[in-house]
Amino acid sequence: MLRTRAAAALFVLISGGAAVAQVESTTLPLPSALPLLDYEAQLYPFIADRTFAKEGWTRDKSWRDTGPFVLDTSYGVHPAVRIYYSPEVLTWLEGGRTGAIPDGAIVVKEMASPPAARYVEYREMLAFMHPDDPAKVEAEMLEFLRTTGGLNWTVMVKDSALSHGGWFFASVGQSATVDSFDPPFTPPSGQAGDGMCMRCHASAAEELIYSSLDNVEGYPGEPLIFRVDESWRDMEGFPPGPFNLPAVQRPAMGASEATLIEDFFHNETALAKSNAKVAPSPVEINPIFAAMFPPTGGIDVPPGKVQTLPSEWLDHVPARPNDTQHFLTSDNCIGCHGGLGGPPSGTTMFLQTGPDYGDGYNISEYGEWRWSPMGLAGRDPIFFAQLESEFALLQAAGEGDLSSNLGTTCLSCHGAMGQRQLEIDAHANPDKGLDPNDFKVAYTLLHAPLTEAEEKAQKADGTYDYHAYGNLAREGISCTVCHHIAPPERAMGQPEYNKLDTYLMNGTTGVFRLNDADKLIGPFADVREKPMQNAMGITPVKDDYIKDSELCGACHTINLPNVDAPKDKPLEGYTVADQKVFNDAAKNGAAFLNTEYGVTFPQGLTDFQHSVEQATYIEWVNSIYSDKGTAQSCQDCHMKSDFQSVDGSLSVPAITTQIATIQDTKLPDVANLLPQEEVDVPFREGYRRHSFVGLNVFMVEMLRQFSAEMGMSRTDPMTYATNGAQLAIDTMVLQAREETADVTLDLTEGYGGLVANVDVTNKTGHRLPSGVGFRRAFLEVRAVGADGTTLWCSGCTNGAGVIVDPTGTPLKTEFLDVVPEGADMALYQPHYSVITDQTQVQIYEELTQNAERAFTTSFVHRVYHPKDNRLTPHGTLTPGTPEFIAKFGDSEVTAAFMKATMPEGRAASDPDFEPGSDGVEYRITLPEGTDPAKVTVTATLYSQAIPPYFLKQRFETAPDGPATQRLYYLASRLKTEGTAIENWKLATAAASATLQ
Repeated sequence: MLRTRAAAALFVLISGGAAVAQVESTTLPLPSALPLLDYEAQLYPFIADRTFAKEGWTRDKSWRDTGPFVLDTSYGVHPAVRIYYSPEVLTWLEGGRTGAIPDGAIVVKEMASPPAARYVEYREMLAFMHPDDPAKVEAEMLEFLRTTGGLNWTVMVKDSALSHGGWFFASVGQSATVDSFDPPFTPPSGQAGDGMCMRCHASAAEELIYSSLDNVEGYPGEPLIFRVDESWRDMEGFPPGPFNLPAVQRPAMGASEATLIEDFFHNETALAKSNAKVAPSPVEINPIFAAMFPPTGGIDVPPGKVQTLPSEWLDHVPARPNDTQHFLTSDNCIGCHGGLGGPPSGTTMFLQTGPDYGDGYNISEYGEWRWSPMGLAGRDPIFFAQLESEFALLQAAGEGDLSSNLGTTCLSCHGAMGQRQLEIDAHANPDKGLDPNDFKVAYTLLHAPLTEAEEKAQKADGTYDYHAYGNLAREGISCTVCHHIAPPERAMGQPEYNKLDTYLMNGTTGVFRLNDADKLIGPFADVREKPMQNAMGITPVKDDYIKDSELCGACHTINLPNVDAPKDKPLEGYTVADQKVFNDAAKNGAAFLNTEYGVTFPQGLTDFQHSVEQATYIEWVNSIYSDKGTAQSCQDCHMKSDFQSVDGSLSVPAITTQIATIQDTKLPDVANLLPQEEVDVPFREGYRRHSFVGLNVFMVEMLRQFSAEMGMSRTDPMTYATNGAQLAIDTMVLQAREETADVTLDLTEGYGGLVANVDVTNKTGHRLPSGVGFRRAFLEVRAVGADGTTLWCSGCTNGAGVIVDPTGTPLKTEFLDVVPEGADMALYQPHYSVITDQTQVQIYEELTQNAERAFTTSFVHRVYHPKDNRLTPHGTLTPGTPEFIAKFGDSEVTAAFMKATMPEGRAASDPDFEPGSDGVEYRITLPEGTDPAKVTVTATLYSQAIPPYFLKQRFETAPDGPATQRLYYLASRLKTEGTAIENWKLATAAASATLQ
């Protein structure tokens, strides 16, 4: 809809000048009437050409500051401002700020480099010089503002159809350049419900604006006054005088408190400069990688053909205008929970290590989550390649109709917000024709159309109604997932389950309950509710479930079907009763989703025998870390309250900080602020970081190095820090080095050489490795002579992370595809208690096979389990034993699920493989004539999140799939030299010894 912008007569100037005549009116559409870039193309020239001023909009009495200006540093929340008000806003102000501001109303915040004094005094000088030529005064003043003041504008346009807050926010430069969502990525200059603007505006008493008639020309009252010193009076190009004082007459001899300050909140230039410094994506292929994984079958695509992801700043879904929905993108949260990187804006949820704004570590909720595996789950290139393989395998087996069921199930965690919101909306609005039973992977490539041409194309191909769900899905496990999860419940007719069994039968595999859409849970009771209510229509509430490990279990216990297993008998290792437990749990989840949202997609999968594909949460339950006296929750390890830099130069034992940054009592005063008690944000002790990391450095490193292809910005928009990805990697390195494992090595002579007894201790609260079954950890045991020559090595690798023999040839076991003549399965490395040869390697891993006994990394073809020697956590109990029953009781449900936490294959009978540890004896043969006393033996435990056989299966299963081709593109070009994953492996613990 179009709205006529009627011209408004200016009131008589305070100085006594005549009123300015009206000019012709201008029409502008409402923001909701056009796609974003089409709207910007109309709004931005209107602003940059100052059409609002030509139309005679009422403005402030004069230029004014928004905070103190001391030692050449502005402490204002904006630069110097002079606001123009459309007639609708003025009418609302005259009415005492009551009722709603009508749609189409506009506030234009004209801004220039602070302080305001330079513009007030310059205008006075011009008026003195040209007393009879006000037009010349205006013209020269405007030229001064454009050249010296860096004139720019922030704009608020009221449109109640946009969001709960009802405003479109824009930042406009003199060039009136509309947004580009091409790399390097910067936040959009125009957006509905902009979270960075809401940071302050949500604290306004009414209508998210602070405007007061005290500031407006022609009305009584005076604007707020802030301290301004004389440090600005050093302007180049001016003769000695008021605008150019000598240094001895300026504070601190003209020294600046901070030469660092650029107003990046309202001027995108600084952020753009930082993003432009991002190193280009690697283009050279690693020759060793290409040799191990030949670019055949169409897997290799040139740079221009690789499938890219939309800019993260297109992941935008604000709260709906009337009743907010459950799931919102993180850019709604970033303004308050994204941290502040130093003076003059403040230092909040940030550890500043240098003089410049943004020097240091952003440990805010948003800052660390953004680069965590949870924040990247919806952009994870490994996951999407895996999903493509699953679809190809189903198609090849004649089960292609299950692809939509499986994809929707998998995206219930990896694309949780989009997948679940689609279910909610389709159920609430059946006439809209949405299909919640097939959440297509293609939705993750969609975004809101930016032009009318894009909108027309989306409507033509039937995707228009789904773009918002793509925006949500790309954010992975975002803020409004965890902070909306409610405890699982027994459905009517279910047995009288205990708490654990209620979860196991009703709360796994991404089937989590939700609290109300207009509430978000957190750990604190004394929170400031009003700003969040104003911005999003959401009330923060205290709920201790946010601190419960069971909340994490919603996506960290996964019960999946086995589509090629016989349906008439239980899977290997389980009884008929066990199998019924898993199958019933799957049916319960499907029934809940059908009752709650009317969806049917999981039901097609419930016909198959189910088993636990991932067991991280129940591994923790079956450990000492869930016991009283030794308890450590998931949050204790993955949401730490301390900080240590990877180089040890910075250590903060307990973080105390505000956990939100809003317009509060610590910022410069504003008119029409909410009562102080509603915006006074307290400091919190024991602040919990949202780092959420494990050991998957590979995925984070891929997105760091290929940020352009993966749609990620390397510059944080609130703190201006550029090291968010590196901080996530550093945190993983610390966790690997200090909290993952211990390795000890005892060295003696024997068997004509050396005997190394290596013990590995699991320091985690779950298996090591845990999560998806293709992760692996392996021991490299290397004997080195006095001259540094490697004499013997078990577990040595090449530059692609492939384990090799002494000649550098990959072991026949590395790709799980070498079937000896007469054998019925491929070679693999079993679990060892004694290793006597360099081709034998202790690899801690789960290996699964399909119905034909071929090794597979498919999540739904796990029929056989010849090996699972992943290190169990301390305190793991075996179902059926007295100790197990003493802890868990005699529940068949618990016993069945806990069987998924037990070792399989040789490890199950190895007396040295105990809960929390394993011991391996290495018999090392030395070259003839070698003095054993001069040999050093080192044992290192390495982790590989994506080992060679996993990659090979991806590249061969679906080589023509765009996600698979993208993974090959990233993996083959990934630079590991000098990184934490050099030679495609992550070091954890190590030990060295020589003969004593």
